[in-house]
Amino acid sequence: MPAPAASEPDRLLTIGEVARRSGLTASALRFYDREGVLVPADVDALTGYRRYAVSQVRAARLLASLRRVGMPLAEVALVLDEDARGASGAAADVVAAHEQRLVDGLADARAEIRRTLALLAERDRAVGASRRVTVRAGELAAAIGSVRFAVAPGEPVAGAPGGPDLSVLTGMLVEVGDGEVRCVASDRYRLAVGWAPVVGSSVVGSSVPVGDRLTAVVPVDWADRVADACRDCEDDTEVDLDVTAEQVGASVGGELFATAVVPGSFPDYRAVVGGGPDRGAADAGGLRSQLPIGTESVGLVVLDGRVQLAPPDDDAVADVLVDPTFLQEALAVAGTRPTLVLDGPHRPLAIRGDGAGFSVLMPVAPDGVRP
Repeated sequence: MPAPAASEPDRLLTIGEVARRSGLTASALRFYDREGVLVPADVDALTGYRRYAVSQVRAARLLASLRRVGMPLAEVALVLDEDARGASGAAADVVAAHEQRLVDGLADARAEIRRTLALLAERDRAVGASRRVTVRAGELAAAIGSVRFAVAPGEPVAGAPGGPDLSVLTGMLVEVGDGEVRCVASDRYRLAVGWAPVVGSSVVGSSVPVGDRLTAVVPVDWADRVADACRDCEDDTEVDLDVTAEQVGASVGGELFATAVVPGSFPDYRAVVGGGPDRGAADAGGLRSQLPIGTESVGLVVLDGRVQLAPPDDDAVADVLVDPTFLQEALAVAGTRPTLVLDGPHRPLAIRGDGAGFSVLMPVAPDGVRP
């Protein structure tokens, strides 16, 4: 009588059967055998034919999936070992860690692509109707530096359907007028404005009416490179800025930096700034060193013309509540003699320093939630 057929869990599968069930090729299965990642249950000593247990199909499927997303072999082997002994949680932790690396790598790749596109724009920039102004390197670097902290972090994120496009907030607004160049940055919770006086101007291409301002949003990487180049020069070195609706260029120390503008409309920062930061300013000297660390909000109160911390357990005494980390960053670029304008618990807090720039912070609720 013929021997009874082996039941499915007990029988061994050929390499072809495992290939069909797992999505791996036979050559890939041989490779993973040689690497010790997926070793067959049996290898014929004479023919070299590989035979796999039915239970190994699951491992082969996992292997195929993990290799498709680029997981290194050593980590794949760890996942398969943990899964084989029933430690699915430990296996999932390895997979989750690899996923996070992919997310971080994608963000780095996108940033690198933006830098590459900016470099390509420097090679071949079109010259059209523009405003060309000249500023001093030290003052332009200071203007960029005074607003850098307020740029929205991370990758551009579009707003809700029908709402504002927030991708422009990952860039920096450059506004060129007859008397000054303004740099503006905002992440919706804070806004910073810096400026550099214009020491000369000319027209390239079509004219821009006197008194009008030409604006463009530039990638923050470009602004950083321009600021670094300015810091490498003497403070009074002249820097030429060319601004058009499509491109912005800066000539610093004989080197050209050019970039395409970030598409989208930057929010009307003047509506937030209002009358400016000079009204009712109170001395905030020494406040930065007093700010607590690790709290969601801090209360501020004006006493005898000086800004002081409100009692930590009495929010009702405070004139305004703000994020202490954001305030710390704003005071850091405000210099040694900062002043603050507190217009009430629901109005932005204005911070002015001894340099050419100021910033505003949105107030927060007692639990740290921003309105």
